[in-house]
Amino acid sequence: MSYSSDQTRQRILESAKREFSQQGYRKANLRKIADDAKVTTGALYNHFKNKDVLFDELVKEAAEGLLCKYKEMHSISEGACKDNKMYQKSEEGTDWVTDYIYDHFEEFRLIFCCSEGHEYSHFLDELAEIEEEAYRNMLSLSGKGASVGDFFVHVICSSGLRDIYEVVSHNLSRAEAKEFMQQVKRFRFAGWKEILGQ
Repeated sequence: MSYSSDQTRQRILESAKREFSQQGYRKANLRKIADDAKVTTGALYNHFKNKDVLFDELVKEAAEGLLCKYKEMHSISEGACKDNKMYQKSEEGTDWVTDYIYDHFEEFRLIFCCSEGHEYSHFLDELAEIEEEAYRNMLSLSGKGASVGDFFVHVICSSGLRDIYEVVSHNLSRAEAKEFMQQVKRFRFAGWKEILGQ
Protein backbone atom coordinates (compact mmCIF):
# COMPACT_ATOMS: atom_id res chain seq x y z
CA MET A 1 0.00 0.00 0.00
CA SER A 2 1.40 3.41 -0.94
CA TYR A 3 1.92 6.18 1.58
CA SER A 4 -0.97 8.13 0.03
CA SER A 5 -3.25 5.08 0.14
CA ASP A 6 -2.31 4.46 3.75
CA GLN A 7 -3.14 8.07 4.62
CA THR A 8 -6.52 7.72 2.91
CA ARG A 9 -7.23 4.53 4.85
CA GLN A 10 -6.37 6.26 8.13
CA ARG A 11 -8.63 9.23 7.32
CA ILE A 12 -11.49 6.83 6.58
CA LEU A 13 -10.93 5.00 9.87
CA GLU A 14 -10.86 8.25 11.86
CA SER A 15 -14.05 9.44 10.16
CA ALA A 16 -15.70 6.07 10.73
CA LYS A 17 -14.78 6.17 14.41
CA ARG A 18 -16.49 9.55 14.75
CA GLU A 19 -19.58 8.46 12.82
CA PHE A 20 -19.99 5.18 14.72
CA SER A 21 -19.46 6.99 18.04
CA GLN A 22 -22.10 9.59 17.23
CA GLN A 23 -24.67 7.50 15.35
CA GLY A 24 -24.01 3.91 16.41
CA TYR A 25 -23.30 1.12 13.97
CA ARG A 26 -26.86 0.73 12.73
CA LYS A 27 -27.44 4.40 11.83
CA ALA A 28 -23.91 5.16 10.66
CA ASN A 29 -23.80 6.31 7.05
CA LEU A 30 -20.94 5.35 4.72
CA ARG A 31 -21.54 8.38 2.50
CA LYS A 32 -21.08 10.68 5.53
CA ILE A 33 -17.92 8.79 6.48
CA ALA A 34 -16.56 9.23 2.94
CA ASP A 35 -17.48 12.95 2.87
CA ASP A 36 -15.85 13.53 6.26
CA ALA A 37 -12.71 11.68 5.13
CA LYS A 38 -12.72 13.74 1.92
CA VAL A 39 -12.83 10.66 -0.31
CA THR A 40 -15.33 9.28 -2.78
CA THR A 41 -17.55 6.39 -1.74
CA GLY A 42 -15.72 4.38 -4.41
CA ALA A 43 -12.41 5.05 -2.65
CA LEU A 44 -13.97 4.02 0.67
CA TYR A 45 -15.16 0.74 -0.87
CA ASN A 46 -11.66 0.14 -2.28
CA HIS A 47 -10.40 0.01 1.29
CA PHE A 48 -13.42 -1.50 3.10
CA LYS A 49 -16.02 -3.58 1.27
CA ASN A 50 -18.87 -2.65 3.62
CA LYS A 51 -19.85 -1.05 6.93
CA ASP A 52 -19.44 -4.34 8.80
CA VAL A 53 -15.79 -4.68 7.73
CA LEU A 54 -15.12 -1.03 8.58
CA PHE A 55 -16.47 -1.38 12.12
CA ASP A 56 -14.61 -4.65 12.54
CA GLU A 57 -11.35 -2.99 11.51
CA LEU A 58 -11.75 -0.43 14.28
CA VAL A 59 -12.38 -2.86 17.15
CA LYS A 60 -11.28 -6.39 16.24
CA GLU A 61 -7.69 -6.29 17.51
CA ALA A 62 -8.65 -4.92 20.93
CA ALA A 63 -11.65 -7.27 21.24
CA GLU A 64 -9.65 -10.38 20.33
CA GLY A 65 -6.91 -9.41 22.77
CA LEU A 66 -9.42 -9.19 25.61
CA LEU A 67 -11.26 -12.36 24.60
CA CYS A 68 -8.05 -14.40 24.46
CA LYS A 69 -6.83 -13.20 27.87
CA TYR A 70 -10.33 -13.60 29.36
CA LYS A 71 -10.39 -17.28 28.38
CA GLU A 72 -6.92 -17.77 29.82
CA MET A 73 -7.82 -16.05 33.11
CA HIS A 74 -11.00 -18.08 33.53
CA SER A 75 -9.39 -21.48 33.25
CA ILE A 76 -9.74 -22.36 36.94
CA SER A 77 -7.63 -25.21 38.21
CA GLU A 78 -8.50 -27.57 41.04
CA GLY A 79 -5.37 -26.42 42.84
CA ALA A 80 -6.48 -22.78 42.78
CA CYS A 81 -9.79 -23.75 44.40
CA LYS A 82 -8.15 -25.88 47.09
CA ASP A 83 -5.53 -23.24 47.94
CA ASN A 84 -8.15 -20.45 47.96
CA LYS A 85 -6.14 -18.64 45.28
CA MET A 86 -9.26 -17.97 43.24
CA TYR A 87 -9.91 -14.64 45.00
CA GLN A 88 -6.38 -13.45 44.30
CA LYS A 89 -6.65 -14.68 40.70
CA SER A 90 -10.03 -12.99 40.32
CA GLU A 91 -8.76 -9.72 41.78
CA GLU A 92 -5.74 -9.70 39.48
CA GLY A 93 -7.97 -10.53 36.52
CA THR A 94 -10.41 -7.72 37.28
CA ASP A 95 -7.53 -5.24 37.54
CA TRP A 96 -6.04 -6.46 34.25
CA VAL A 97 -9.39 -6.22 32.43
CA THR A 98 -9.97 -2.68 33.71
CA ASP A 99 -6.50 -1.56 32.61
CA TYR A 100 -6.79 -3.28 29.23
CA ILE A 101 -10.14 -1.67 28.51
CA TYR A 102 -8.77 1.75 29.44
CA ASP A 103 -5.72 1.14 27.25
CA HIS A 104 -8.22 0.63 24.36
CA PHE A 105 -11.02 2.85 25.62
CA GLU A 106 -12.30 4.17 22.27
CA GLU A 107 -12.53 0.66 20.84
CA PHE A 108 -14.45 -0.69 23.82
CA ARG A 109 -16.75 2.31 23.88
CA LEU A 110 -17.65 1.45 20.29
CA ILE A 111 -18.19 -2.21 21.21
CA PHE A 112 -20.18 -1.61 24.39
CA CYS A 113 -22.18 1.46 23.42
CA CYS A 114 -22.32 1.75 19.62
CA SER A 115 -22.38 -1.77 18.12
CA GLU A 116 -26.12 -2.55 17.96
CA GLY A 117 -26.76 -4.27 14.64
CA HIS A 118 -23.22 -5.67 14.45
CA GLU A 119 -22.03 -9.04 15.79
CA TYR A 120 -20.01 -7.17 18.45
CA SER A 121 -23.28 -6.19 20.12
CA HIS A 122 -23.07 -9.68 21.71
CA PHE A 123 -19.50 -9.29 22.93
CA LEU A 124 -20.40 -8.85 26.60
CA ASP A 125 -22.66 -11.92 26.38
CA GLU A 126 -19.71 -13.91 25.05
CA LEU A 127 -17.56 -12.82 27.99
CA ALA A 128 -20.38 -13.66 30.40
CA GLU A 129 -20.62 -17.20 28.97
CA ILE A 130 -16.90 -17.73 29.56
CA GLU A 131 -17.31 -16.48 33.12
CA GLU A 132 -20.38 -18.67 33.74
CA GLU A 133 -18.50 -21.78 32.70
CA ALA A 134 -15.59 -20.85 34.98
CA TYR A 135 -17.91 -20.20 37.94
CA ARG A 136 -19.69 -23.53 37.45
CA ASN A 137 -16.31 -25.25 37.31
CA MET A 138 -15.23 -23.47 40.49
CA LEU A 139 -18.45 -24.44 42.27
CA SER A 140 -18.09 -28.04 41.17
CA LEU A 141 -14.46 -28.22 42.32
CA SER A 142 -15.38 -26.65 45.66
CA GLY A 143 -18.23 -29.13 46.20
CA LYS A 144 -20.84 -26.34 46.24
CA GLY A 145 -22.23 -26.91 42.76
CA ALA A 146 -25.49 -28.48 43.94
CA SER A 147 -26.30 -25.60 46.31
CA VAL A 148 -25.96 -22.77 43.76
CA GLY A 149 -28.38 -22.69 40.85
CA ASP A 150 -27.47 -22.07 37.22
CA PHE A 151 -29.76 -19.06 37.03
CA PHE A 152 -27.98 -17.43 39.97
CA VAL A 153 -24.61 -17.99 38.29
CA HIS A 154 -25.95 -16.60 35.00
CA VAL A 155 -27.29 -13.42 36.61
CA ILE A 156 -24.17 -12.83 38.73
CA CYS A 157 -21.89 -13.22 35.70
CA SER A 158 -24.05 -11.03 33.45
CA SER A 159 -24.29 -8.31 36.08
CA GLY A 160 -20.54 -8.50 36.66
CA LEU A 161 -19.96 -7.62 33.01
CA ARG A 162 -22.49 -4.82 33.37
CA ASP A 163 -20.12 -3.22 35.91
CA ILE A 164 -17.44 -2.68 33.28
CA TYR A 165 -20.04 -1.56 30.73
CA GLU A 166 -21.20 1.13 33.16
CA VAL A 167 -17.74 2.62 33.74
CA VAL A 168 -17.19 2.85 29.97
CA SER A 169 -20.66 4.15 29.10
CA HIS A 170 -20.41 6.83 31.80
CA ASN A 171 -16.93 7.90 30.62
CA LEU A 172 -15.34 7.44 34.03
CA SER A 173 -11.65 8.27 34.18
CA ARG A 174 -9.27 5.35 34.69
CA ALA A 175 -8.76 6.37 38.32
CA GLU A 176 -12.53 6.56 38.92
CA ALA A 177 -13.03 3.19 37.25
CA LYS A 178 -10.32 1.56 39.37
CA GLU A 179 -11.84 2.96 42.56
CA PHE A 180 -15.29 1.72 41.53
CA MET A 181 -13.98 -1.74 40.64
CA GLN A 182 -12.23 -1.97 44.03
CA GLN A 183 -15.62 -1.48 45.70
CA VAL A 184 -17.21 -4.03 43.37
CA LYS A 185 -14.53 -6.61 44.19
CA ARG A 186 -15.03 -6.17 47.94
CA PHE A 187 -18.80 -6.49 47.55
CA ARG A 188 -18.71 -9.54 45.28
CA PHE A 189 -15.97 -11.41 47.17
CA ALA A 190 -17.87 -10.99 50.43
CA GLY A 191 -20.96 -12.45 48.78
CA TRP A 192 -19.11 -15.43 47.32
CA LYS A 193 -17.38 -16.14 50.64
CA GLU A 194 -20.79 -16.23 52.31
CA ILE A 195 -22.23 -18.57 49.67
CA LEU A 196 -19.18 -20.85 49.78
CA GLY A 197 -19.11 -20.85 53.58
CA GLN A 198 -15.58 -19.45 53.78
